[in-house]
Amino acid sequence: MPRKSARGSTTSAQGMVKDLVGQFSDPLDFYRELIQNAIDAGSNRIDVALEAQPLAKGRVLATVSVEDDGEGMDEVVIDDYLLVLFKSTKEDDLTKIGKFGIGFVSVFAPKPQLVRLYTAKNGESWRLDFPSYKKYEKYRMPQPREGTRVELHKEMSAEEYARFAEESLTRIRHWCKHAETRIYFSESSRGASPSLVNEPFALEGESLRYREEGTEIAMAFSADPEPFYGFYNRGLTLKEGKKAFVPGVALKVKSRYLEHTITRDNVMEDDNYRKALGIVMRLAKDELPERLRAELAEIALNVSRCAAAGDREGVAKHTEEWGRRLPFLRWLFGGFWSRWRRSDWKIFPGVAGEALSIHDVHEAIDSSGGKLYFEELGSPVARELAKRGIMVLAAGPWLNEVNAWGRAGQTAKASTAFILPKVLKDEDAPLAVRSLLTTLRWADSQCGAKYQGILAADFTYPDSSIQDRIFVTQKEPGALGSSSERPRSSLLWLRRRRLHALLNTADSFVEGLAALHETRPGLAAYLCLKVMHLSDGEVPSELEDRYCNLAEKLEQTLLETALRLDAASALALGQA
Repeated sequence: MPRKSARGSTTSAQGMVKDLVGQFSDPLDFYRELIQNAIDAGSNRIDVALEAQPLAKGRVLATVSVEDDGEGMDEVVIDDYLLVLFKSTKEDDLTKIGKFGIGFVSVFAPKPQLVRLYTAKNGESWRLDFPSYKKYEKYRMPQPREGTRVELHKEMSAEEYARFAEESLTRIRHWCKHAETRIYFSESSRGASPSLVNEPFALEGESLRYREEGTEIAMAFSADPEPFYGFYNRGLTLKEGKKAFVPGVALKVKSRYLEHTITRDNVMEDDNYRKALGIVMRLAKDELPERLRAELAEIALNVSRCAAAGDREGVAKHTEEWGRRLPFLRWLFGGFWSRWRRSDWKIFPGVAGEALSIHDVHEAIDSSGGKLYFEELGSPVARELAKRGIMVLAAGPWLNEVNAWGRAGQTAKASTAFILPKVLKDEDAPLAVRSLLTTLRWADSQCGAKYQGILAADFTYPDSSIQDRIFVTQKEPGALGSSSERPRSSLLWLRRRRLHALLNTADSFVEGLAALHETRPGLAAYLCLKVMHLSDGEVPSELEDRYCNLAEKLEQTLLETALRLDAASALALGQA
């Protein structure tokens, strides 16, 4: 039979314990304290289990147990460390109270009906019952055991129990996910085997890992203005939050030298804390930049290759990764000399499968007259520019940065700034369009041959900015040309070198004229040439007073030509 000894706390001890219980902001913080005590006891495994026994009227008796295989406690440890808070010794002198005792009082924060503790050491086996923090009973047990088991018994509704179980697992994972001791959680209603709570000490997207005696640091680039941080003692969470200790860098610091504050919900900012942050800053200045360079170079190549292949999803994926590193890059490139020393970093993606440096980009701006061209994906225009030595960046968050870091160029989308129509042979054009072209050439020659030639062309190349145009004029048909180049006025073509007119065979207006041409060739040619003449240039200011007369004469000539053509066509049909 167990031998029983009872003891009640003195009034002063009760007040002290009550104050200490009140310091725990979350009633479930007792999990953290019991698990930390178990780790301090050298445990290899800790099991947290929840069970609910049905009572009347939808109530249950919830039992929480935290059991470890650590060294346990004998009567000396129980009396001198665990129970010291429940006695009047040392006249409430907190300097005589060990951390183990302070942590244990957290079990009263959830207001259980009973707290029961089993423990053993040196051949002694004990059970302690605490109906409240005001009273305890101690039993000498005959059965040997290993480690320590703490139980909390509390009556609650079934709904309260369901929330309690869910919140318990959430809080244990928060406080103990990186614990160096294995921790298992089970809940009887789930009927599943105990699940491991621990997670590897790591950061998502981790770029740097540092270790020294007693300390381990993980760092990752982050796009958040206030990146994640976490401080841990032997894997137990001291503090997690969001703050930019280093701009654009998330971090986790695990060190046996870090301690929590008296409120146990923050890290103590002492010399050990400042030393850990000193290591973080040294890594950010000395080691992280090279990691950044290597990662951005690889990402830039991936963006460029995906752009060249037309892989829009791949471009978006890798662009997001590049953007995650941008805040740290901005911090690193904050000064002129820091940028100059790293001007050869090839970290900016082009669209032809290459990565470019700041130096490359600035040369491209200089060679293109102060323009910085970009493209979302590889395009015929971008490839043609590359053949001419004009580099085109992929579209992305780097555009504003390279402009801010030196020669500010005017950014322009390459496929908008340039045109590259594909000239078609007459035999490759649709039959109806082919007939229209023949008539247009004849009508143009009858009116003075404004154009050197009228050709069929395909305007539907990828990223074309001229798909909705009826025609364009070019010196060299099908050559790369500027989309901002103004066509010459039809009123003045005799004074200047004639251009080629390229007709968009896929345009619906042109297709309609080709259909009309089958019955009214003169009218179709008249309408097409009139639209071309009205759209292909501006009248110089010195000729504005003559514009109306010149335009009327030209239109009259076109109309007379069209009427003659339609009359001849009608006569031919009548004779047929």
